[in-house]
Amino acid sequence: MDLIDLEKYLVIEYFGNAVHTLQSMVQFGRVLLNLAVRNPIVEYFSDVPEKDQKKLRCPVCPLNPQTVFTRLYNVFIDSIEDFPTFFYYLVDRFGREPLYSARCKPCRETSIQDLNFVLKKYIEWLSTIGIKVEMRIDEETTQLSLLTRIRNLSYEVSGKKIMEIIHEILDKHHRMRPVFSSSWIIFEKIPGAEEVYRYKVDNVPIVLYRLPTETEGLYYIDPEEYHLKPEHVMLIELARKELLAEYPKGLQAMKGETSLRYIQEEGARIIYKLAKYHKVHIGNTREEEMQTVNKLAKILAKYTGGFGILEILLKDPYIQDIYADAPISYNNVYVILQGGIAKNVPEKFITNVVLSEDDARSLISRFRMESGRPFSEAHPLLEMDLKAFKTRVSAVGPPLSPRGVSFAFRRHSRVPWTLLRLVYYGSATAFAAALLSFLIDGNATMLITGSRGAGKTSLLSSIMFEFPQSQRIIVIEDTPELPTQYLQRLGYKVLAMLVGSTFGGTAELTMDDALRLALRLGESAIVIGEVRGKEAKTLYEAMRAGTAGSSVLGTIHGNSPRAVYERVVYDIGIPKMSFNATDVVVVVGFTRPSGIHRQIRSVVRISEYIKGSDGDFEDLVVYDAKDNVLRETEIVFSGSRVIKSIAESWGMDYEDALNNIMLRAKIKDALVRRAEDTGNLRYLSERWVNAANNKMWSLIAKSVEEEGVVEYSRIYEEWLEWFKRW
Repeated sequence: MDLIDLEKYLVIEYFGNAVHTLQSMVQFGRVLLNLAVRNPIVEYFSDVPEKDQKKLRCPVCPLNPQTVFTRLYNVFIDSIEDFPTFFYYLVDRFGREPLYSARCKPCRETSIQDLNFVLKKYIEWLSTIGIKVEMRIDEETTQLSLLTRIRNLSYEVSGKKIMEIIHEILDKHHRMRPVFSSSWIIFEKIPGAEEVYRYKVDNVPIVLYRLPTETEGLYYIDPEEYHLKPEHVMLIELARKELLAEYPKGLQAMKGETSLRYIQEEGARIIYKLAKYHKVHIGNTREEEMQTVNKLAKILAKYTGGFGILEILLKDPYIQDIYADAPISYNNVYVILQGGIAKNVPEKFITNVVLSEDDARSLISRFRMESGRPFSEAHPLLEMDLKAFKTRVSAVGPPLSPRGVSFAFRRHSRVPWTLLRLVYYGSATAFAAALLSFLIDGNATMLITGSRGAGKTSLLSSIMFEFPQSQRIIVIEDTPELPTQYLQRLGYKVLAMLVGSTFGGTAELTMDDALRLALRLGESAIVIGEVRGKEAKTLYEAMRAGTAGSSVLGTIHGNSPRAVYERVVYDIGIPKMSFNATDVVVVVGFTRPSGIHRQIRSVVRISEYIKGSDGDFEDLVVYDAKDNVLRETEIVFSGSRVIKSIAESWGMDYEDALNNIMLRAKIKDALVRRAEDTGNLRYLSERWVNAANNKMWSLIAKSVEEEGVVEYSRIYEEWLEWFKRW
């Protein structure tokens, strides 16, 4: 036996040591039941005529072995913590009950020997649950010596302690779920886990633990619906069945919110009706009853029209990626946090959630219906957007995934990233952020590279807030991840163009089509979600001809500036001379200070391309792994070609350009320090980036108009006085 499932309205599955413990309890119970079949009348009264055996006291004798061992069995099964006490009480009675006949004495002596055997088996059973008792059990014993052994055993280990150990074993090796959910929750906490952060999502407690191995953390979820009273679970399950039977035609075609609202409203009516019919207590007052009904109806909607337990993960603002690998019922769901939750918190977490094959089938059915795309052995890959959760989902099935269906959910950030947030969480320095701000303000062409999940899109998003507010921006992407709506709320002129992905339909606009259109829409900065194909040729042709607008930004896969060059020139086929239109390549990646297993997303290089070279770059900022710091190189302070070019276009010398960068660095550092000192992270928001930059530009313009020069130290003091008023 590998698993034990107990199912009614709560489903509990025991495995591992829990199964072994339950089996050992059953085996000890069988010992008691086997001893309870002995019939003293047959053994000791065989010489008494059968007609006279009915007059004997054995059937009603309190020390009849059938009575003694049956009572022991019942106590062990029903109240295991009372077993040692009751065991002692029964043995003690053997010395107090009067003898009813001469044949009672050998019967009792045999029972004492059987009870001694029970004690031996009981001690053996204790060892199976981890309780070692050093006690010698002789084959022959007396009632008095047996009493002594039982008393000594009770001193050594109490029945209460035994029950605590059993509960601990069962709690560590079980998972449970209400019958209306197909997903399992494992409530065992890994030994040595250290709590590092606690918060709530939809009023559901989430606890993050750091594990002793340091390779990943534990994302522990404790939803209320997994602790409901059985009678309340019954109401939800009965309401679910009734609701499915009455589900109105056409509701599946409605939008998700409409469907969920119907389920919750109709479910509340059904649950209240069922509670009254089945006489289930749901509150002492009318108000309490309505609160309970609405709570149960909300749970019903989540597990009928929503995504169940997965919905909590999809709503968690800190989660970036959710993975469920095949075989889905044997692997815990694991998540990757996008950062921004707290310092020194791991990014990779295993959760205490395990999906079932029913969950997989339900999700696939829903994704096929909502996307209108096939999913089968002939089409084992399905990609779509869950717009309600701002999430991109990918499902992979057989034969591509031979062990079953796997899922990957890629969440888009709910709170837009800014360079200030990157500095706050140690992913960049104030100087690196200031340098990027200066380059964007100077219309530099920039490619952001790095491996998947390293933070390319997050960095691109944060750089976009460094554009002057007067700048018109055209954003082209195949998955809506960039913060176009936030930019528009700040007053930016943003045109967002969404094109078809590689898994889209043939009628969708391609990235290349959208780029050609953008080039005809007038002077604008162009931001491309990801440069990956033939659109790169169109882009570089426009940059070389000077028709690409103010500046160009985009992300591209690679792990170094040289890798970007080779990808663009050799893989995509852009001429070497055309690559001269690239000014800067920014590399983001994972750092592991001192070799720790916790990876930290960071800017690791900012490099400028040496025009006319064969893929040579010079680093302006580079990550020093030995000291775990992002350092500026001497080239920044002496001879950066791109800084010099921007300085010349602004009519300033190189020293003024450096002063401009340092001013931006001081401003960003002041905002980050204010967030650290006050604990108020709003100082890292896009609104403060916009306000701080606007104030800086206005002070610079005022200084030029009034004095003809820019006094950067005085401008910073004036900016600081303005900032102190907030």
